[in-house]
Amino acid sequence: MFLALAVVLIILSFDPPAGLTRAGQTSLALLAAVIILFISEPIPLPGIIFFIAIYQVSFGLGTPNQVAKSFMHDAVFFIMGALMIGVALNNQAIGKRLILILINKVGNNAKKISLAIITTAALLAGFIADHVVAAVLTPMVISLLKTTREQTDKRIANLSKYLLFSVAYGATIGGLYAPSGGGRNIVMIGLLDEIANQQISFGRWIILSLPITLLMIPITSFILNFVFRPEVMDLSLAVTGLREELEEREVTGETWLTLVIFVITVVLWITAGSLLGLGILALLGATLYLVFGLVDWEDYQRGVNWGVIVIYMGALSMGSLLNRTGAAGWIANSVMTFIREGLNISGMGPITAAISALSAAMTNLMSAAAAASVVGPITLKLTEYSTLDPVFVTLLTAVSTSFGFLLVIATPPNAIIYSSGHIKAKDFIKAGVLMTMAAFGILSLVVAFWWNLLGLI
Repeated sequence: MFLALAVVLIILSFDPPAGLTRAGQTSLALLAAVIILFISEPIPLPGIIFFIAIYQVSFGLGTPNQVAKSFMHDAVFFIMGALMIGVALNNQAIGKRLILILINKVGNNAKKISLAIITTAALLAGFIADHVVAAVLTPMVISLLKTTREQTDKRIANLSKYLLFSVAYGATIGGLYAPSGGGRNIVMIGLLDEIANQQISFGRWIILSLPITLLMIPITSFILNFVFRPEVMDLSLAVTGLREELEEREVTGETWLTLVIFVITVVLWITAGSLLGLGILALLGATLYLVFGLVDWEDYQRGVNWGVIVIYMGALSMGSLLNRTGAAGWIANSVMTFIREGLNISGMGPITAAISALSAAMTNLMSAAAAASVVGPITLKLTEYSTLDPVFVTLLTAVSTSFGFLLVIATPPNAIIYSSGHIKAKDFIKAGVLMTMAAFGILSLVVAFWWNLLGLI
């Protein structure tokens, strides 16, 4: 925190560079401090978000009411409602039931179960926040591992990593294909509206991004099997234990009603999201669970990470500040000047690569939502100095900030499986390098062929 304060004072001690106002310089000082605090995390991230509000008012970057308004957006309602919906689905063990259905289809082989976990996590993460999916599936995997260890009396260190990484990486690659998949998506949607005054529908996001997830599912399975070759392949005894657990919980009318409300909410997101707002519809779904007695408010209090919502609010406020003071535009112009004059290269390819690389690098140093809030205003401002479509830049930034495979702090799913005690920090490097390379390769193919075919570029 002392370092962050020192950086602010040092930056403000200089005259603003050409093309940047004093307010813009003050905003950049805040940005630098926030990056330091996000990476080092001397206090919990929500507390850092409070610092963003305090700083803006203290340095005259807005009145208290103006700053407060910058923290609110339909995107905040959306992530709030999505997290509540995740709690309702978890109460009915929807995730466990789905993965058992898949295991019944694929059998008891560890490779096939890993693929089933990756597929389940990826498909669920598109509509439930990725960290919610990881939180739901990780205890199930730990239960499978515990039963396997007891039945086989063998060391299963690689098997543990194999299946737990299947959860984390599956949730990560799934969180990119729909707006509801993660906070970075919500932040970028809010910034797209705030900076470029454009919107992207729920359905269009899925159409453009789903191929990335579908292509990454088998590749993730292959990479994890290569890096963490499991010691035990037959998990039939562990699967039997899971089946017995779920057989004790009957599928009731409440289970079906929970699913019906979820499906209705998703349909409304797709068909009426641009008209009524994704956030309002998410809150509608969360409210219906309360109306029909499927959850209590205490369930939402316990199951929703309210600090995550505060982080998204701060991300939107930070993006609004950088845009309003001209700081984002100054950085974007500087980047474009460096690419064109410093590196003497031009064209959409280098700019696209720069956006993607910057986004992925930042997401491995801080949370994905925080990375989107820092990088998003800058990348969207690049559209004013190039021919790039703002929707294209929004998707490219959101997808690239999903590539948090290298460090524990990169994504909540990474932190969740690390907290199990079965994973070491260096394991993320082992698998993450190959995953990052594969993800960039798939993204390049999808951009060149699928997005080009649909006229996004």
